[in-house]
Amino acid sequence: MTGFGHVFRFTLVQTLKNKGFLASAILMILVMSLMKPFSYLMTKSSEKTANAANSVSLNQIEADKMIIFNDTSFTIDLMDVTPDEKPEAGKLTVDGVKVFNKGEADFEALTQGLGEKDILVYIQGDEKEYKVNAIVSDNTKLQVRSMDKAADLVKKIFSDDRKKQMKLDDSTIKSISSGVQHGGVLTEEEEKLEKDKTMGKTEYSGIMMAFDLLIMMVASLSASYIIASVNEEKSSKLAESLLVSVRPMALLMGKIIGMLTFITTTLILGVCGSMVADLIMTNVMKLDTSSVNQGGLNLAVFTGYGFVGFIILFVEVILALCSFGVLSGIMGSACSKTEDQQSATSIVMMLTMVGYLATAMVGTQDKYTLILALVPPVSYFNAPIAYIGGRISLPVLLGSFAIQIALLVGLVMLAAKTYRNLLLSDSSRPKLAAIFQAAKM
Repeated sequence: MTGFGHVFRFTLVQTLKNKGFLASAILMILVMSLMKPFSYLMTKSSEKTANAANSVSLNQIEADKMIIFNDTSFTIDLMDVTPDEKPEAGKLTVDGVKVFNKGEADFEALTQGLGEKDILVYIQGDEKEYKVNAIVSDNTKLQVRSMDKAADLVKKIFSDDRKKQMKLDDSTIKSISSGVQHGGVLTEEEEKLEKDKTMGKTEYSGIMMAFDLLIMMVASLSASYIIASVNEEKSSKLAESLLVSVRPMALLMGKIIGMLTFITTTLILGVCGSMVADLIMTNVMKLDTSSVNQGGLNLAVFTGYGFVGFIILFVEVILALCSFGVLSGIMGSACSKTEDQQSATSIVMMLTMVGYLATAMVGTQDKYTLILALVPPVSYFNAPIAYIGGRISLPVLLGSFAIQIALLVGLVMLAAKTYRNLLLSDSSRPKLAAIFQAAKM
């Protein structure tokens, strides 16, 4: 590894001087830092739009009079019809609303007395089903929009009053309406696995997607930065000069570790930016961010599961960084010109997407957990979260790490055999063929 330190420092300095790398790093930090504030704004905007769409008031109904005839066992109080603070001319006001509960009026008489700008809202039904219909006179001058708004408003009032009279609060309603699922038939071993699970399916899915996104970012940045950097030095003949005084492995590892240091620093700064944004939103601006707690990239994925959980996740990120980094270095050395970078990057990205998509599609299904935890590249995305979630045992996790380390050693050995030959080669053959051919030399 003679010359490793020199190459490491040289790589960092050259990377920081590269305007393209620096601009992309700054952009990544900004995106990570502002992701949660942006998610908060989008969430609030969606809530405001939804509330506006679902909100119904008297001032939205163009009518002179609205009669509510409630023909059910529940009662409606006129006091529950909230008046508008700023009534508009031609729109319905609370003075134009009359309420009749069961037995207080005759339905036929009410319908016959309707004027051309009057609406009768009729509530009927029993415990199985209730119906709310808007009825108008034959010569009505009202628009259908006003009739629908009137029916929607009365429906909400009736629903709220019915809950109060049944003494139901929101938590009780949620408990009653929650479904009961059949758990299926479990073997003794499967039942033990169910008991060992430390988190539910929803939390497990959420933490897995957050970690998978981080691994995919790490792999993507490694591939694009390292391949571009290696190819740039190869095209400029700088690599040939370095090989005179630096061992090939020192050149490769100095380059990879230097770039990974740059990438890791970028991610750490992005995480810190996200945490600062979160602190400002919650402590300075006093905003309720509970609805967007999963927005942005922060250290929750690392700090929420104890010291052991942090170590396991950190080790996995390092293994993924090194493995994809060494592979990217090999692929970059096989490029002969700038146009080859896309082909080389595509191979690394294809492996990354295989792992990400496999975990996204079947990562929460127990029957695939063992395979996903042991087989690279999927195991980079799946194994540590499966252990933290109680889906696999510690021996399986250690076995997964052993396989990943063995794969990393194999990539390093392949790089040791091929890197010098590939750097000095200007072959235009397909990249994989050039790599395996160089390994035989």
